[in-house]
Amino acid sequence: MTSPRLREQQRQYHSQWYHETQCSVRGDMPLEPRAALIRDRFLLGLGEFADPALNQALIARAPLFSASLACCSVLFPEQVALSRHVTLSPYDRLCTALTVAQVTGVQSLCSHYAARLAPLDSPDASRESNIRLAQITQYARQLATQPTLICRKALQQLSDVGLSVADIVSFVQIIGFVSYQARVVAGIAALAGRPAAVAPGFTTQQDAEALRLDERPPLWRSRLTLLQPEEAAAEQLDVLDQSHPDARSEDYYLLLAHDAAALRERNGVFNGIHGSNDETSRRLMALAALCTSRINGSRYCAASVAADLHNPPLVHALCDSIDAGYQLAADPRQKAVIQIGSALTRSPEKFTPHSVQPLFQQGATQAQALDLILTSALYAWENRLRYSLGDTLSIGTEDEE
Repeated sequence: MTSPRLREQQRQYHSQWYHETQCSVRGDMPLEPRAALIRDRFLLGLGEFADPALNQALIARAPLFSASLACCSVLFPEQVALSRHVTLSPYDRLCTALTVAQVTGVQSLCSHYAARLAPLDSPDASRESNIRLAQITQYARQLATQPTLICRKALQQLSDVGLSVADIVSFVQIIGFVSYQARVVAGIAALAGRPAAVAPGFTTQQDAEALRLDERPPLWRSRLTLLQPEEAAAEQLDVLDQSHPDARSEDYYLLLAHDAAALRERNGVFNGIHGSNDETSRRLMALAALCTSRINGSRYCAASVAADLHNPPLVHALCDSIDAGYQLAADPRQKAVIQIGSALTRSPEKFTPHSVQPLFQQGATQAQALDLILTSALYAWENRLRYSLGDTLSIGTEDEE
């Protein structure tokens, strides 16, 4: 029987579902029990489409989708060997995924993670367990809803309820990954002309405050204890060497390597999107990434893609506000990218076939539209990692985001 502490009725759905277990209040089976059995746990049944151009675009990105599916296996294993340093159980992981899915409002994600969570035993009903579950649920909801709500204190509260550094890294990877997954699913459904099935009652994400970018690239510093290479396992050293030439000396990779398997698959997704593209496509993808990072408030990510635009006035206008950037953009293709990047970031559940029409009206192909959607989705993940796990510092100052 579900304990009273789980009845935190965050939102009610058409079938009277409530938050953590997504069982009905009548005690019935989940609304879509077959959603747990779907073979492709990333695209969730989005298969071959009538449009051959879209099918070809998806095939061209097969390595990316393979890495994304591998993330599902890594982040949501059937069993976890729990220890003092690994305390996130399958229940914790799927509960977190369901929380994020509900925030995005994408119904297929809610159904999938609810159906997988429903059969699992909930934690014991002790006071400590109640506090722990409430804390991780609150953190997941805040980071998924509005990344700028997360601060050092929020991370400390995770530590206070018993999460290790490795737990926190895995936990934030889950939040970022499901945020990415929701936007990929919504975006591909829109490209296929499919109406979205959404969970009602979700508000549009509010844009973060204006960003200030310096001429020099910022530094990123971890808020948590880094992995020490001399103490690392072979798998962790291998993934560091595969991640970046300077990964053994960069905070970001030394932190994420606490969960080497998740970092490895994250790298596969990142590299799968940033493949070989022509210069025009790279600039438009950088614009999509900048829009997403601006809305989410990630100064580091915004700065990392700004130079690829080769358009400082547009960059500064966007960092001031999305509307200012849209008004300044002279190229209709840029305006279309700003429109779809903003819509997908703020409200993935409202992203429809109509949302992608501005791109097609400017002559974009299915492959180009897919790349822009994937880029915006990727930075929904990357922004949450960068913003929540570290501080962005201006070189030579004490400023931080």
